[in-house]
Order: sequence, then structure tokens, then C-alpha cells
Amino acid sequence: MTEKRDLLSGNEAIARGAIEAGVSLAVGYPGTPSTEIIETLARQSACNAQWVVNEKVALETAIGVSYAGRRALCTMKHVGLNVALDPLMTAAYLGVKGGVVIIVADDPGAYSSQNEQDTRVLARFAKIPCLEPSDSQEAKDMVVAAFELSELTSLPVIVRPVTRVSHSYSPVSLCEPKGEKAVKIIKHPPTMIAIPSHVIACHRSLNGKQRDLIEWVGKSGLNISVKKRGQKKGFITCGITYHYASEYKQNFAMLKIGAYPFDEGLISSFVKGLEEVWVFEEGYPYLEDIALRYSKRVKGRLSGHVPMEGELGTEILSGYIEGWGKASANQPVYDSPLPGRPPVMCPGCPHREFYHSLKAAEPSFTAGDIGCYTLGAAPPLGALDTCLCMGASIGQAAGLSYQGVKRVAAVIGDSTFLHSGITGLISAVYNRANILVAILDNSSVAMTGHQPTPATGMTAQGREGGKISLEDLCRACGVDSVQTLSPYGDKEANTALVSQKLDSPGVHVIISKAPCVLLARKKQ
Repeated sequence: MTEKRDLLSGNEAIARGAIEAGVSLAVGYPGTPSTEIIETLARQSACNAQWVVNEKVALETAIGVSYAGRRALCTMKHVGLNVALDPLMTAAYLGVKGGVVIIVADDPGAYSSQNEQDTRVLARFAKIPCLEPSDSQEAKDMVVAAFELSELTSLPVIVRPVTRVSHSYSPVSLCEPKGEKAVKIIKHPPTMIAIPSHVIACHRSLNGKQRDLIEWVGKSGLNISVKKRGQKKGFITCGITYHYASEYKQNFAMLKIGAYPFDEGLISSFVKGLEEVWVFEEGYPYLEDIALRYSKRVKGRLSGHVPMEGELGTEILSGYIEGWGKASANQPVYDSPLPGRPPVMCPGCPHREFYHSLKAAEPSFTAGDIGCYTLGAAPPLGALDTCLCMGASIGQAAGLSYQGVKRVAAVIGDSTFLHSGITGLISAVYNRANILVAILDNSSVAMTGHQPTPATGMTAQGREGGKISLEDLCRACGVDSVQTLSPYGDKEANTALVSQKLDSPGVHVIISKAPCVLLARKKQ
């Protein structure tokens, strides 16, 4: 029988792994570099694939699927795990029924993110397994293995691709998909209801699973050590850095970590007898911290030999390996490196037009948020003063107003408002803030590829769903006024409206409504 193979990106391979594992529901919130997983499942799979309002709701939905005895996939980027951390921590205590696999795509180099946090640390914090693929084949296989491990241990399992794995293509061998599991609900309050009388027993159970996890990882074959007699130098790698370093593996000992938690004896035996050990890992010095317990000859981020910030990448790695620690961390390999290409607002963007009106109204402070409109902070607009995290703009603006600062504005996108801005708006109303909230509605999650939102009334699979009215939602939150304008309309009238609301006491909402110019072209 001829083996079926395909060329897949890491994200497409993850989707394929979920299909082969017999997933019943895939849920997530758009966020680069994880977005294409749900999109692929929505296009190619008979399983239900959904965009939901935020990562917390996504994980809670996935856990609900598991209580029916079925398998669920939950996708997000690394900062999304912060939003989902509340249900994750307690789900580790209570456990799951059907398999729950959480794809958390990290973004070393912060190409489209507000930080470079490392999901491995949060997986260790939650005391749950984390698998780290190095290419598309491993991404697919690890998703399948993660579902099996989840059901074996009754724990949610994280799979951590990084940007280079999610968006790179490599050949993948395909297997026949499994069918969905039958619905089977078994109620068991001690492991389903997190009340104080149950918590200690659940925590004890979670702690007791750690040795079983280490044993499973040891037998999985996902962590590989290759060390020949007489070798004096070696690499410790994980994920994509394994392939960077593999070009030199004929000359150096190699330890590849693909699954956590693991027996630290693996590192202890690897570093023994080596005169120099370099740890190359994207993210925090997680493995290096362990290796330093067993050898003083370890070099990496903590030792100052590898930069603590930014993506490691082939350029830095090659410089170190070729010169074996003598090259500068910033020395480019190529004579003519490509110039930087920071993102900019598209010509004709409705957000740009609204910013002209906002700037003309001269607010004293404008709190920004996460989305395309964040690019308005850059010259020549310089329209925003802050950008912290999803939904933070309204709370920040309210905080300023409570200190007596006048004419304060918050700018937030339609999807971001639904993600985590509603609670901030309610709090501002409740505590009588004096702010203007500008919701920039461009009818999509444009930054990550024009995914639909509840305000569009369209689902991930292109079907008609329920539709949320932003105007009605804001009124229900108790704001003092809600008005909608076209950013392409009369600039003087728009500026006058913004200025009037900045001067008005209370919480006022202006919805700037016009579709993304790229979305409009797609529809045409």
C-alpha cells in the first residue's frame, strides 16, 4: 500500500493530527502564529470548528466536550494562555474525561506579539505535560500522542509549536483518521466540582501523577540523546533549534528534548564528560537552568553567551557554532541582510481615517489596545499612548479618569471589545468614570487574517450564526451614550462629535464602523 504524504505547514499538520485523533470539537481565538489551525479544520474537516470570544471560553468549552467523553482541541497563541490560565489551573486538579489538547503557539522574537513568554514555564506551573514539535511531522504525531496521553492521565496536555514550526512547511506522512468517540457522560462530583472539600484530594492526585508523566515521557521516544565515544562538545536543543543544530551533529553530541516533564538524569548523563555544552532553545533558559545543576561548562542565555531576548534563529546559531563561541551574537551571517519591514496601516484603512478625527479633537490621553489599530501609535499618526494587552484600554482610561485627568479616550477594536473589553466597560460605568470609548469596528479580526466575529454573525465554517449588536450591547452595559459614525464621513463633524464626548461627564461610546479595505476587496 502506497504511503500517503503531503507538504503541510506546522499548523496544517496540527489540524491533521486532530482529525486523525478523532477530535469532536476544535475551538480557539485568532492569534498569530496559531490562527491557521482552526481555519484548516473549518475547511477540511467534518468536525465542528469554532471561533469563540476569548481563550478562557475556548478552554472551558473544550473541557465541556471532554465531560461528554469526547476529544477536543483548543488553540491559542502564548499570551492567550494567560487569559485561559484560570480554567487551566483548576482543570489540572480536577482532570478531564475525553482528551483535551491545548495548542499554545509561542512567538520568539515577538513578530506579532506583545511579549516573548515561554509556555513551558506555565505548563510546569500547572503540572501538566507539554510536547514540543520540531517540524510538521512531529507536530501531527505529537497531537495524536497528546490525546492519548490526556486520556491516559486525565490531564489536559499542551503542545507548544513556535512561529517557525507553525509557519514552515515539511513533508508529513498521513494516517487514517479515527472516528469520534461515543458520547458518554459519567458524573463524579469529587473530580468535577472544585470546592474546598475536594481540592486537597485533587491536588494530591495531581502531584501523584508527576512520576507517571516522567515515566511516560521516558518511554515515548520524544527525547533523544546521541553521544559518541570521545566527543567533548555537545548541544542541548528543543523544537526548531534541533534542526538548526542538526547540520553540525556529525561533530557534536546532541540531546533533543521534545516532551516535558522528563527525568533530569537524561541531562545529567548527557553533560557528563563534555568539556563544553551549548543550550540552544527558543524562549526562556528552561533547559539551561536544569543543565547548570549538573555541569559548570554549560553555555547559553543564563551564562550570557546567547542573547536573552529575541528569536535565536539560524544567524546567531551559525555564528556561535562556526566560531564556537567567538562570534558576536549580533553578527549577521549574510553580507546584505534584508532590511526590517515593520507593519504599517494599509492605505485607505478606516482606522487611519478615524485617528485623524480623534487627533484633531486633542484628547489628553489615549489608551490603546491589541489589533490593527495599534499601528496608529507609530509615526506619522502617533495616535495612541499605551498598548498593554487584550481589553486593557478601557480599564487604563478609567484609571486615569479616577485621578482627575480630563478628556481621556480608550480605543479598542470590535473583536477585542468582545474578547475582553465588555467587563472593563461595565466597571467604568459602575464606578462612574469620565471617558470616551471608541470601538473601531472593521467587521473582522483583520490583524490575523479577517476571521469573523460574533458582530458579523458568521461562523468559522462560513455559516450563518447569531449576530451581536455592539450598539445594543453597550447600551445594556449602562453607558451614557452610544453613537455610530463612518470614519470616511464628514471629518469636521466627526471631530466635533469626538470632542463633545471627550468633554461630557460619564462613559460615552463612539463606534467607528467601516469594513477593512482588504475585506471589502475580498467581498467584491
